[in-house]
Amino acid sequence: MEFLKYLISILVIVDPIFAAIIVAGLVEGKRAIEEVAFRSSITVFIAALVTFFAGDALLNLMGINIFSIKIFGGLILLHMAFQMLQAYPPKTKHTKEERDAAVEKEDISVIPIGIPILFGPAAFTTVLIFKEESHGVFQEASLFAALTITALVVYFVLKNAAYLAQRMGPTGINVTVRVFGLFVGSLGSQFIVDGVKHLWAQG
Repeated sequence: MEFLKYLISILVIVDPIFAAIIVAGLVEGKRAIEEVAFRSSITVFIAALVTFFAGDALLNLMGINIFSIKIFGGLILLHMAFQMLQAYPPKTKHTKEERDAAVEKEDISVIPIGIPILFGPAAFTTVLIFKEESHGVFQEASLFAALTITALVVYFVLKNAAYLAQRMGPTGINVTVRVFGLFVGSLGSQFIVDGVKHLWAQG
């Protein structure tokens, strides 16, 4: 159950389908799309591993309470969810200026596709919180496995970006974004409630 919780939550926040639509609109040719898919998935995996292994040290270095991160991360997720429920691209993933810059870039796999469109602030805080909440080798292994599978799913979805964009169409994409928004909003609400509850208890 912990593994499914990690996997579904991270996949919904990373949202490779949204990234695939952007890739399909910016990259031409099957070979070029496959290269972007590979480099983007590697970028997501490396960013996730850095957060997984160095997140604790970063919090300790900055003296930040994990429950404060929960509240802030929850607010990011709620902001993202409200936009997704209206079928708008979440601004926490990228801005109009970043998309315009991506059009002019020869290689968009690392920036902006890998970071921040796929692994942005919402994904960073979620992985950080899950790592802090994990107790014992089994839960940490489950989170590591979820991050690995997420990177594989990202590669598969981006690799088939052109096919997905054609088959789903605008209606299918909007419905998917709205459904994902419900999950993101629920997770964000849970983070906020947990953070406020523990900070209140600490006085």
